[in-house]
Amino acid sequence: MNLLNQTAHFLDNIFTSLIITLGIILIGVNAVQITLRGFFDISFLWVLELSKFLGIWIVLFGASVMFLRDTEVRVTVIVNSLPEPIKRPIDIIINILVIIFGISLIFGNIYYQKYVDTIKPDFLPFSYRVHVFPVYIFCISVIYNGFYNIFSTNNNKNKEQFIE
Repeated sequence: MNLLNQTAHFLDNIFTSLIITLGIILIGVNAVQITLRGFFDISFLWVLELSKFLGIWIVLFGASVMFLRDTEVRVTVIVNSLPEPIKRPIDIIINILVIIFGISLIFGNIYYQKYVDTIKPDFLPFSYRVHVFPVYIFCISVIYNGFYNIFSTNNNKNKEQFIE
């Protein structure tokens, strides 16, 4: 479990750095586009596509970081109203469903890639496989979080630190 935590912390640092870098690129490209359009009446078609691409990557990397840190938003009103002996089994069932969701999303992306040739090509020079790469990272983070919550012994201590 310690090796998994170290790996999650390492990935957290990488993803956080990527989010900051992609955010700076997103702001910079849009600032250049606004400046060129406002002063020189020049507009680039690829800026909208790149902004959409970077936005999706930032959101999915951000969600992955939340799951790796175990700080995702939870609605615990129903679970907290249950008797104490039932809370842990319900938590395990919920996390098993989360793991199943992550696995099904991975297979859904693999299935989606079969039909990607029917979709119009993008203006960016990226393969369609690049567009779904952050979805795979998100899925792995969700699955990690599910296993972490199932096998974690200090489950309640971590959850009390954050607003749920």
